[in-house]
Amino acid sequence: MRTTAPQRGARYLLASLALVLGCHWLRAARHAPEPPAGPTTTEELIAFVDRAAAELGAKGNAAFGEFGREGSVWKYGDTHRILFHGHDPSRVGADLTTIHGAEGRAFGRWGVQALAGKRDRAWIFYKRKRPGGGAPTWKASFLRRVQGPSDERYIVGSGVYDLVPDRRFVVELVDMAAERIERDGRGALALVRDPKGPFVYRDTQVFVIDTKGNVLADPFYPELERKNQIDLKDAAGRPVQRELIQLVESDEAGWRTGYLWARPGGGAPGNKDLYVRRVQLGKQTLGVGSGLFVE
Repeated sequence: MRTTAPQRGARYLLASLALVLGCHWLRAARHAPEPPAGPTTTEELIAFVDRAAAELGAKGNAAFGEFGREGSVWKYGDTHRILFHGHDPSRVGADLTTIHGAEGRAFGRWGVQALAGKRDRAWIFYKRKRPGGGAPTWKASFLRRVQGPSDERYIVGSGVYDLVPDRRFVVELVDMAAERIERDGRGALALVRDPKGPFVYRDTQVFVIDTKGNVLADPFYPELERKNQIDLKDAAGRPVQRELIQLVESDEAGWRTGYLWARPGGGAPGNKDLYVRRVQLGKQTLGVGSGLFVE
């Protein structure tokens, strides 16, 4: 039987399980010194995973011991651990495609699918209780596909609870969605449109437009898809759609800043910056974008 790209991705991922999705550093001694703070920003999380990926690429399985050693640079607070589940070995070997977040998001399957294409990096978003308990809260995990020194293949990842989106985060999210649309075509729009899908994190979402002014997908504002939005304006009367179309037609990607836009949860409009990337789908030019509320 012929296997699809996502199936092949799942095969190597499960054969060389290297993703940790819930590890927590447990203080071994009451008087042990407090560990250094772990990653808290998008840049720090990416750098953390990139360093681990380099370690794994150079040492392969031999890196596992250091990743799990108490007091090592890889063991921080409640940040997700790298490569294996250091405090719950029963999760090693689990089928990631069946793992869901507290709100039902199939984030394990999304991670496998996202890394089945050309990109060697992906993000997954879900809700989970912190190791210390309490209500489930948002978590963003960054993943890297890695090849070891003997050609073994791994996924290495780490996550941060309640990561605050920033410009780097928005660019990463748009790039991931754009690659998925280029790879899977219009079928990927259903994933973008899903408010509980892989391209929604807290109040940050991906949207897709075309150069005629149509909104092809927007999980937070589905009503915009019902008619052409070429004359769409922000709360101050600024022509949002025309400006984004002009950007897509003139540049491969870029930011437009200073819009006054309604927040998904309601309330007074907030200042929002938008980032859009051009995607060519056959003969049609699309704009894949996301935004960031600026306090």
